[in-house]
Amino acid sequence: MVIDSHIHIGISLFGKETEPRQLIRDMDGLGIDKAIIMPFKPFNYHFEPENFLIFDLVKQNPHRFIGFGRIDPWRKEMALMELERIFYQYKFKGLFLHPVEEHFQITDEILKPILEFMVKIEKPLMISGGHVRFSHPRQIQYVAEKYPRLKIIATSGGQINICGLSMEDAEEMLRKCPNVYMETSGIYRRDFIEKMTEVIGAERILFGSGTPYFQQDMEMERIRTAEMDDGKKKKIMGDNLARLIEVGG
Repeated sequence: MVIDSHIHIGISLFGKETEPRQLIRDMDGLGIDKAIIMPFKPFNYHFEPENFLIFDLVKQNPHRFIGFGRIDPWRKEMALMELERIFYQYKFKGLFLHPVEEHFQITDEILKPILEFMVKIEKPLMISGGHVRFSHPRQIQYVAEKYPRLKIIATSGGQINICGLSMEDAEEMLRKCPNVYMETSGIYRRDFIEKMTEVIGAERILFGSGTPYFQQDMEMERIRTAEMDDGKKKKIMGDNLARLIEVGG
C-alpha cells in the first residue's frame, strides 16, 4: 500500500490550491492508495471550518483520505477546544502544526498543553520542519527529548534546504531522537534519504509529497529510484505510516 503522508487541501491564504477530485485522479495515475490531508492557512485565519472540510472529505472518501487537523496555538482555549473536536469528534489520526505560518517557535511554552494532550492520546504530531528560529532541527530535537513519548513527524527531514551545517543538525536530531520520523517532501538530496535508511533505519522514514508545494510525481520518483532494496522502499512508501497511524489496507 502506498500512502502520501503530506498533502494540503482546499485554498490557501498564500495562493496555493488543491482540488479534491483532481487530487484523487492524480493519486490514481501514480498508484497512490491513500493520502493524509490537512488544511492550508485559510483567508479568515480560523481553522475550524478548514478542519470540518477535511472531516467531510474523509467521510466522503474513507478509503482514500486520512485526516490530520490543524490549530493555531495563539487561540489558547479555543485551540484546545478544537483539538478535542479534531480527535474525539472527527476521529482524525494526527495533528499538523506550521510554526512559521502561525508564527510561534516549536519550543514555545504556549505549546505545552497541546504537546501534553498529544502525548496523552498517543497520536502523532507533524511539524513543518527546517524553518530557522521556528522549527530548526535543534528545536525539534529539544521538543522530542522533552516529550520522549510524543511521536513527531518532521517534514522535509526537519531541514528544508538539506545542506550545510543544518543538514548535520537534522541528521543528529534524527539519530538521537527515536520518537521522530523523517518525512521526505522536498528532500532533493536522494543520497541523504539513502544514507538515513542506514543511520536511523528505513522504519522511521515516511514518503510525503508536500502537495501542492512540491510536485507529487517527482517526490514519489525520488523514493522509487533510490539505491535501496525493495523492502526498504515498501516500508517508506506506506508500511511505516500505516503502522504509525494504525490504518489498514
